[in-house]
Amino acid sequence: MPRPTAPAPLSPRRALWAALALALAGLACALYLARLHQQAHAGIASFCAINETFNCDRVATSRYSVLLGLPVAVWGVFAFGAASALAAWALARRGTGSFPRGLLFLVALASVGACVALALVSKLLIGAWCIVCAASWAAALGLLAAAVRACRPEGVPAAVREDLAAVRANPASTAALATLAVAVVASAAALYPRYWERPAPGAALPAAGKRAAAGHPVVIYEFSDYECPFCARAHEETKAFLASRPDLKLVRRHFPLDPSCNPAVKKAIHPVACALARAGICAEAQGKFAQMDDALFANQEARRSIFELARRVGLDVPRFEKCLGSRETAERLALDIAAGVRDQIPATPAFLVDGTLSVGRIPTELLPPPAAPAHP
Repeated sequence: MPRPTAPAPLSPRRALWAALALALAGLACALYLARLHQQAHAGIASFCAINETFNCDRVATSRYSVLLGLPVAVWGVFAFGAASALAAWALARRGTGSFPRGLLFLVALASVGACVALALVSKLLIGAWCIVCAASWAAALGLLAAAVRACRPEGVPAAVREDLAAVRANPASTAALATLAVAVVASAAALYPRYWERPAPGAALPAAGKRAAAGHPVVIYEFSDYECPFCARAHEETKAFLASRPDLKLVRRHFPLDPSCNPAVKKAIHPVACALARAGICAEAQGKFAQMDDALFANQEARRSIFELARRVGLDVPRFEKCLGSRETAERLALDIAAGVRDQIPATPAFLVDGTLSVGRIPTELLPPPAAPAHP
């Protein structure tokens, strides 16, 4: 009986076509992730915000999603774009020699190294996985395998040596390409909209503004979510701002981006936000809202149990536990959410002053200037 023959190894040219297809697939993933990053920071749920563990939006809104002034996804666009260009260049060359297959291997190897680092960050620091990110990692691994095949028959070491020698032999062209690459990255870093940065409420206020009636503070309504990283940042900024403005009053309303309690949310952007909002309400019932408020926002990375937080802020834990499941707590949370739905809150944090909505920051332009200090 004849023995089955092994499939023929991928030829270098077919390997280059495979590398080009995988690089383009990775580029498509990176472009989608760049768009997803922007949408997640605007509070728009993606299709892959499945649960707490598999949640692209949680990864996209983590502090590890931006590197050197650009979203990590944009760096992926650069890497897969470079790999696509090198694969296409190698396919277009009909002469002898490996160039630029050795360079394609180096780009693919660097991409896989970056993917391993990102996987470790997702596992150890974020505690969530992005399935589109995983797809781009798979594309990078496939790209590396195809690049290795494309370096035949010389082999990877010989192809890399030949390509690096070609680079050194053409210093003018190499310098021009390096300058172009640096200019592209620098321009992207300078021009890319920094939507992930929420401006702090400024201390300087315009002269014009609406003054509250005598003896009554201006009321600012804040809609917030304890799993929202921008809410945590805004919380610290708002506290610092209000400390010098006793004429202003902040009213917190819970608006968790979690469909288990918020009917306006279709996908679980923040899967435990409803439970955390109830924890804040129950701490308020014991007169410890400010302490629990700080603790819940500070807990976004550590993710300690709400009962541990309750003990730390000095709550009566059995009473707290009973409160979490009470009808009164559910009704209070429902009232806050209904107010957010009525006011058409598009994302968190959102601030409402005199009927005007501002997302991400207190609209200081609508506030009266601080009162002048009284002279003796």
